[in-house]
Amino acid sequence: MNIDQYFDRIGFTGTPKANLETLQEIHHLHPLAIPFENISSFTGASVSLEPDDVFKKLVAQGRGGYCFEQNLLLATVLKELGFEISSHAARVVWRGTDKREAPRTHMLLKVAIDGKDWIADVGFGGITMTAPLQLEGGASQATPHEEFRIVREGNDYLIAVRPGNDWMPMYAFDLSHQQAADFSLANYFVATHPGSLFVNNLVLARPFPNGRHALLNNNWVKYSRDGQKTEKVLQSPEEVITLLDEIFKVRLEGTVEPDVLRSRLADVLPGSMETD
Repeated sequence: MNIDQYFDRIGFTGTPKANLETLQEIHHLHPLAIPFENISSFTGASVSLEPDDVFKKLVAQGRGGYCFEQNLLLATVLKELGFEISSHAARVVWRGTDKREAPRTHMLLKVAIDGKDWIADVGFGGITMTAPLQLEGGASQATPHEEFRIVREGNDYLIAVRPGNDWMPMYAFDLSHQQAADFSLANYFVATHPGSLFVNNLVLARPFPNGRHALLNNNWVKYSRDGQKTEKVLQSPEEVITLLDEIFKVRLEGTVEPDVLRSRLADVLPGSMETD
């Protein structure tokens, strides 16, 4: 871990300490700089969770990643700084999925600071938190973007977000510790299963100071913190690739060839996207 290279990547310029202020600053800067993206699984490339591979991809090569990669990188950084952390798995209930039926396909971190536990998660796609949440907070917790809350249900916890007027559940989890092998199994499913969202669709997201960008295949949406929503349907693979560079700050030359991505986009949307 080249901690200075990571700090350069996210724009952290302070003096890091194993305290809440450092955690909050890193948690804010990380998702703004390192986008959520699934280009590897979408193009058929392998998704490694080896720490050196994750660091190389997300930091050195200027790419992004999804939850396992993002939070594994954050965990490695926090351990390097002396934080006490543990890794946990969650059942995603976003968009109405019943938690009793959802698999554990999301990764999050618990960070202990001065006798209090905080949830850190820089990898939940279009609604990624930009601040850690106090585990036993109960009431609404403000972040630089939306309000969140954590509700306890017996031994389980449910995180919800309020992007507008209504609360929307995101994922449910407990505090059973997960091994690296547990995440490897979940990652293999997410990255390779024929029915996986991330195998069949291109998904990107990145918050910016006044809102969020989200991309599903060729559908680009910009959300502003004042409630405005702008949508655009991109007409060619080249438009998508330009957007990845200019808006999502993804460098493609590191781990995927643009021609492979163009071909996959044409496969997914042959009727709406020109390939020449």
